[in-house]
Amino acid sequence: MDGDTAVRQKPASDGHEGARQEKHYTRRTTDDRDEAEQLISELYLPHRLDLSRGSAPLEMDLSGLRLGALTAGRLSYGRRLRLRTADAENFHVNLPVRGRAASRSGSGEPVATRPGEGLIFSPGAPAEISWSADCEQLCLMIPRACLEAELEHLLGRTLGRRLSFEFQAELQSPVGRRLQSVLDLVIDELDHPTDLGTNPVVGRHIEGLVLDALLLGQPHNHSDTATRPGRRGPGAAIRRAIEIVEERPGEPWSTVRLATEVHLSARALQEGFSRDLGTPPMTYLRQVRLRRAHEALRNSMRDTTTVRAVATSFGFMHMGRFAAAYRDAFGESPSETLNRHLS
Repeated sequence: MDGDTAVRQKPASDGHEGARQEKHYTRRTTDDRDEAEQLISELYLPHRLDLSRGSAPLEMDLSGLRLGALTAGRLSYGRRLRLRTADAENFHVNLPVRGRAASRSGSGEPVATRPGEGLIFSPGAPAEISWSADCEQLCLMIPRACLEAELEHLLGRTLGRRLSFEFQAELQSPVGRRLQSVLDLVIDELDHPTDLGTNPVVGRHIEGLVLDALLLGQPHNHSDTATRPGRRGPGAAIRRAIEIVEERPGEPWSTVRLATEVHLSARALQEGFSRDLGTPPMTYLRQVRLRRAHEALRNSMRDTTTVRAVATSFGFMHMGRFAAAYRDAFGESPSETLNRHLS
């Protein structure tokens, strides 16, 4: 790299990649290159912008959000440019929302992406990303320690090798759509911020969904072990998992965390639920949450609660999707159930 494009090692405010901000949500715009670099360095990791590809003015637009241990941002620059980072310490997922990008990790070949396609950058290498003038990307950072600890829970042992993902994300397969769906939820919150980001329970829910979707739905160097059919889940363990879901439906369960709770592999849990209930564990959890939300709304007064409060207490974070699922299940909207006490 020449002197103009070499990465300047500008540390985040606490000296670590992706320093935690005081505010859970931030929205910043700037036309100043140094400020743009500083903002992204504080949110993600040190990097350098190369503005030699054209003369259009810089118009950086950043929406940033903290969700549990995750950092999410919607980022655009308003012009063609190239971005080079320092070696990543954490995992990063980039997904174009519009426009096009061409990215490479370390010495790998560049990979072009457009909306509906994503990349997973593993720690230990720098990245180089070229942005089209109209490119806007969802940029998600997941702490390495957090994701590897979740994988150790899934495997039931410590890792012998550091976790590393295949560069190109699989978003179109049935399992891969898990990641796409949760990223769509994050995009909604970035576009229309609510009080969900300040709710630690909601943050843990989204964090669990992302970790689950990555470890079970995306190819990595431990996939064979993580997705290998486990020992047949004994009926007692599956019954205990069902009891836990019924007793604590509002907790941020994921397939991995529920399996860990009853000392099964994630695969054994899934196979046991399919065998005994004919449905995956997370689908069953969703059914229980809908039923409990219905009961709570029937037994509440409008002047003492809200639909949002009830929905979020049971792990529903997207109000539009909750309302649609609720109507499909009970033939009326959540607000209609709550308003019955007024008649």
